[in-house]
Amino acid sequence: MAQSNEVEPEELDPAADAGLKMDGHSGINPAEGEKAQEAFRSVLGQFATGVTVMTTLTSDGEKVGLTVNSFNSLSLDPPLILWSIANLTPSFECFQVGEAFAVNVLSSNQEDLALQLAQTSQNKFQGIRLVTGLDNVPLIDGCVAYLECNVDARHPGGDHDIIVGHVTRVFNLSRAPLLFHGGEFRTISD
Repeated sequence: MAQSNEVEPEELDPAADAGLKMDGHSGINPAEGEKAQEAFRSVLGQFATGVTVMTTLTSDGEKVGLTVNSFNSLSLDPPLILWSIANLTPSFECFQVGEAFAVNVLSSNQEDLALQLAQTSQNKFQGIRLVTGLDNVPLIDGCVAYLECNVDARHPGGDHDIIVGHVTRVFNLSRAPLLFHGGEFRTISD
């Protein structure tokens, strides 16, 4: 019989768990103050994501756009995606159930655009080339991909709301994406 190189996992004593170290690092409870919250944010930043801009229109027809890296797929059937919006974001009241919006997946050369749309300003779209999508929602020219959606649901999640979008049309242009990791923009190196 062949020998296995697998190591049996050790049973952890729950009382000893508080002293557990991973490669010399102690664990932190993210609910234990401001410094612990900063450590939690840093840990979350270790998960590399793509960078998206969510676009929609206000009830007055004004363009809305915000940079988001919390975008994720949810379901193929029906086609659903999700993302989250901070409660303090000026456009928090946008993206209500039934309203149209678009996910613009940014390409590797759109870092400046991501920064521009992450700011709070009156003229966020200045100098940005737009195309009109379904329900007149603006699409940002030059992206990797586009998902046109309607808000299917909103769920409270701490200091954010989770927005579920029902996808109604997609475009895949297969360009190199813009990534975000460790608090910095990055690109894929082949």
